[in-house]
Amino acid sequence: MGDDSKRRKELGAFLKTCRLRLSPAEFGIQSSPHRRTNGLRREEVADLAGLSTIWYTWLEQGRDIRPSSQVLESLGKALRLNRHELLYLYTLAEHRPPYDLQADTQVEPSLQRMLDKLEPFPSIITGPRWDVLAWNQAACELVGDFNRMNTLERNSLWRMFVCPDYPDSLPEWPKVAKGLLAQFRSSYGRHIGDPWFEELVELLKKESDTFKDWWENHEVLSIPPGTKRIRHPVKGELEFDQQSMTLADHPDLKVTVYIPCIPLLDVQMSQV
Repeated sequence: MGDDSKRRKELGAFLKTCRLRLSPAEFGIQSSPHRRTNGLRREEVADLAGLSTIWYTWLEQGRDIRPSSQVLESLGKALRLNRHELLYLYTLAEHRPPYDLQADTQVEPSLQRMLDKLEPFPSIITGPRWDVLAWNQAACELVGDFNRMNTLERNSLWRMFVCPDYPDSLPEWPKVAKGLLAQFRSSYGRHIGDPWFEELVELLKKESDTFKDWWENHEVLSIPPGTKRIRHPVKGELEFDQQSMTLADHPDLKVTVYIPCIPLLDVQMSQV
């Protein structure tokens, strides 16, 4: 059995399992004592999703048919699939999920506690749209009070290219800014056509001539390890090892920790 055939068979089995776990009563469907199907019937799912019964039956049987994104969305609603189940459905059907479905932008309380426990090391969590979603107090003392920033000001690209005081805080701003833009370009390539990314790029082009010029270079870069120098208004120039990692349970979220390159007692960021 080829990979495509196995995938279609798995898709059909998944749909059937989801269908049989649903109660007809949840949909206002009255069950007679002689009803033989546990859960919903194929024709009932097809009707809820706005599909023909024959076409849906072929899908469950693993026939060589290609459901569209609209069909998958309708099936997801009809079968009341959660986010992870929807992602699995799109994967089996070989479709890229909608961006809002892919993006994990919720920071659980346990992750915030993790950031707080990382004190006095400045630490942040960024989401798939390059927004800072969570932070600890040391991060605010190092790069600015995220509590007082609006959503746009918390965006890494916006701060780097538009916020007027930000370049002054980075002694190697051109190098750091080009690196960040190249990393963002990698993300952009995975989300071409997504309205949010397109809107951000156009807004940055309008607000920053530097961004507009560099954007045309099409430089691409993964997240590099290394040091980051920051010019602090009180402590002067500081140097940090910057470590970034994704979370296994939340692959859309990235944790970044700044570790002082000089002894911690010499930095004492928590006392700034």
